[in-house]
Amino acid sequence: MYVVIAGINTLSRRLVKRLEGNHDVVVMDGDEDRCERLYSSSGATVINKNPTTITALEDAGITQADALISTMKDDNQNMVVCSLGKKYGVPKVVSRLDDEEYFDAFEIIGADTIGHNDILLSEFLSAIEHPYLVKLANLSGGRELLKASVEKESRLRDSTVDKVRQMRGFPESFELISVLQNGEQQSELTGVKLEKDAELILIGPEEDKQQLDEFFKKQ
Repeated sequence: MYVVIAGINTLSRRLVKRLEGNHDVVVMDGDEDRCERLYSSSGATVINKNPTTITALEDAGITQADALISTMKDDNQNMVVCSLGKKYGVPKVVSRLDDEEYFDAFEIIGADTIGHNDILLSEFLSAIEHPYLVKLANLSGGRELLKASVEKESRLRDSTVDKVRQMRGFPESFELISVLQNGEQQSELTGVKLEKDAELILIGPEEDKQQLDEFFKKQ
């Protein structure tokens, strides 16, 4: 995938580290020092321009992008970046969200949001309320992006993804969209067998999350 990231900060640096091995990553930021540090420590393409400008996005190859991620701390700036990204037809646009009051505005332009404070809070709550799931993002329509892992002695090991979907207790409202195992991400899941420590990425309604947690608890 061709991924464009707006803003250089702790969040975007972690994203670059996770993505650059398997994807083409371009990062934009207006601060020269931050750009130089990221350029010297990663394999990403770094552009020293304000991400909210059309020239920066065009220099980043926005028309080729499969995904645009805006990680800046200012919601207004993220709104501008996401709006321009949608205008250029980027299929997947995701933004950091600090103020929940902006959630509806991002939804109107078709951008998914990830609450920065929610990420920290959800990690604590997940350990208590849904210990077998990790919340990755809030999506539109009351849905959530979640991650679950296949345990060492799990009955899910060596099962195909299709079989898992049909198992008793797996909520029909959840879609299993991707599997991470052996250092690779697999999105074409037909016939894929799950191995120990495989990570499953799922999308579904928050109201059915408890049922999903119970399913992985009994795995």
